[in-house]
Order: sequence, then C-alpha cells, then structure tokens
Amino acid sequence: MNIKTRSIMLLPAFPRPGLSTTAILLFVLPTLAININYGIAVAEGYVALCNPYWDGCTSISATGRNGTAFFFFKAAMLPLSLLYFYYWLLCSKRLNSVGYEKPTIGNLGFFAVAALVLYTLSLGALGDNFRLMRRIGIIFYFSLTYLCQLLIVHRLGVLGQQDLSQTLQKLMCLFIFGIAVLTLFLDALLPNYDDYEDAFEWSIALLLLINFLLAAWNWRFIEKMKVDSLETSE
Repeated sequence: MNIKTRSIMLLPAFPRPGLSTTAILLFVLPTLAININYGIAVAEGYVALCNPYWDGCTSISATGRNGTAFFFFKAAMLPLSLLYFYYWLLCSKRLNSVGYEKPTIGNLGFFAVAALVLYTLSLGALGDNFRLMRRIGIIFYFSLTYLCQLLIVHRLGVLGQQDLSQTLQKLMCLFIFGIAVLTLFLDALLPNYDDYEDAFEWSIALLLLINFLLAAWNWRFIEKMKVDSLETSE
C-alpha cells in the first residue's frame, strides 16, 4: 500500500444525507439564509424594517445588493445551489428505482439550479443586461422548482406511494399556482401593483420552501414502507 492510498483510507467517511434529510435542509437553510440576509440589510440601513411577507416593503433582490448582505447572499446561495442539485439527482434516482425511468426531474432540476446560480451571480451588478439576467434567473428558478415538486408528487402518486403529505403537497402546489395566476390578473388590473409585487415574491418563495418540508415527510413515509416491505419479505 503506497502513502497516497493509505492517506485516502485514513480520511473520514462522511455519510451522505438521504432524501428526507436533504429536503429538510432545503427548507431550513434557504429560509434562514434569506431572512438573515434581510436582517443584515436592515441593520446596515439598506432596506426598511417591516414584515416583507405581508408589507412588501422590499424585494428579496434588494436585500442582497449592498454591504455585507451582498457577500452573505452569494456565500449562502451558491453552496445551496449544489444541495438543490444533489436533491434533484436523489429524487430522480429514487423515481428510477420504482419504475419511472425518464430523466425529466434531473434535467429540470439542473436548469432550476442554473437559473438560481445566474440570479445569484448577477444580483447587485449594475446595468440593464444584469437586470434582465436576474429577471430570467428568478422566474426560471421559481417555475422549474415548482414543476419539479409537482412532477415528483404526481409520479409518486401514480406509482402508488401515497400518504397525507402528498395530499398537502398537491394542495400547496395548487395554492402556489393560484397565487401566480392572481398576480397576473392584479398586474393587469391594478395601476399600483408594484406596491404588492414584492410581498407576493416573498410569499411564493416561502411556500416553495415549505413544500420541501412536506416532501421530507413523504420521503420518510416511503422509506418506512420500504423497510416494512423488507421485514415482511424476510
């Protein structure tokens, strides 16, 4: 055994988080990141103090454009984008194991992550081109993440792996879709829609994150089914 091989064997083997743990992390960590970032921006005087989920006094983007928050947002969201990609790969692998062999979830997840990275890197940069990049990034990130969540819960239902959390996820997806449609109508009808747009952005972001928490519940149920099935077969 050479020195290089011996040193590799001495490295600790860190366990990789499973689907339910990763889903919980994708609720907890981004929720903390965007709210801590907002707190930093408030503390440094770049945005107003309010309840952004209701008052809409500032956008998520505005919290990461200046000061310490500019660096914190990028330092938090870029590593989290890798966690998102890891999660979509796990979901795709799990669906493959129960009979859904199409790479749709992995592909959509990749583009959702790419959109998040585009948005994160262009945040705080000046110019119309960067503004357009941010707009494209956030729209595609929200839309593709939503589609991934919807497709996963639909495919698991078709494959017969259902529980209460799936019903709640479907209701959440319906609620998010309803809000998105409502924003389109309000944008067309209200001359002061800009006063409410930021609150809708914060709310949709939070609802998408809550859906990851519901997904964690579902994945734990599926893993329990798998364990029970193995015990029964023995």
